[in-house]
Amino acid sequence: MIKKFTHLKNQIVLITFALTFSLITFSCDRFSQPDRTPTKEGWKEFTINENGDSLMTFFKKDGTKKSEVTFKNGFHDGVGYTYYDDGVVQYEIHYKEGYKDGETKWFYQSGKLYRTTQYKMGSKDGMQRKYYENGNLKSEVLYKDNEPQEGLREFKEDGTPYKIYPKIKFKEIDKLAFENKIILQVYLEPKGSKTKYYIIKNIDGEDHFISLSLQTKHGKANIEYSLAPGRSVMEKLQLRVVTQTKRGNPLVLHKTYNMAAENRFN
Repeated sequence: MIKKFTHLKNQIVLITFALTFSLITFSCDRFSQPDRTPTKEGWKEFTINENGDSLMTFFKKDGTKKSEVTFKNGFHDGVGYTYYDDGVVQYEIHYKEGYKDGETKWFYQSGKLYRTTQYKMGSKDGMQRKYYENGNLKSEVLYKDNEPQEGLREFKEDGTPYKIYPKIKFKEIDKLAFENKIILQVYLEPKGSKTKYYIIKNIDGEDHFISLSLQTKHGKANIEYSLAPGRSVMEKLQLRVVTQTKRGNPLVLHKTYNMAAENRFN
C-alpha cells in the first residue's frame, strides 16, 4: 500500500512539473514573440515583459529602428528613444503616466549632447540648456509651468556671452482733440521676432497674463484708452513681453509704465 501511494505521489509531482514547464515555455514565447503591425514607413512591434509592461518599437522598411517606448497600464511610462538613420540616439524622453516627466535629452548625430529640458507631468518646469557640439554651453533659460522666465543667457561658441538684447519702449499717441482717445504703443527696440505682449494682472495673489495679440500689429501693441471730455485715466501698467532672439531662444522682458492722461477738450 505504501509503495502504491509513493508511486502515485511521484506521478503527481511529474505531472505538476510538466504543467509548470509548459506554462513557463508558453510565457517565454509570449514575451519573446513580437506582435508586428505594418505602418506607412515600415512596421511596429509590440512585446510584453515579465512585469506586464508593453514595449512598442517602430522600424523603417529597411529594418532600421526608428523609435521605441514603454507602456504601463496603457500610458507611456519609462524611457523612450528616437534614433537617427545610423542608429545613434536622437532623443531620450522620460515619461510618467503618459506625460513627459524628468529630463529630456536631444543629441547631435555625432552622439554629443545638444539640449536638455526639464519636464514635470507634461509641462516644461526647470532649466532648459543647449550646448555646442564641442560641449560648451550655448544657452540656458528657466521655465515654470511651461512658461519661459526672465534670465535668458546665451553664449558664443568660445564661451563669450551675448549682451545686446531688445528693450521695451513706450510711445503715447494723443488723439484726444478729435477722437477722444489716447493710445499707448508698446514695442521693442531693436525689433524682436514672434513677439507677444501681455498685461500682468494680479488676481487673488496670482499673476495672470492677459494677451494683447488682438491689439498687436507689425510687432507693436496698441493699448487704447477712450476718454470722454473731462475724464481721465491713471494706472500703473505691468507689461510682460516674450520675443525670440536671433539664436531662437525665448527672451522674457518685464517693465512698468505709469499711464496718466486727461481729456481737457470740450
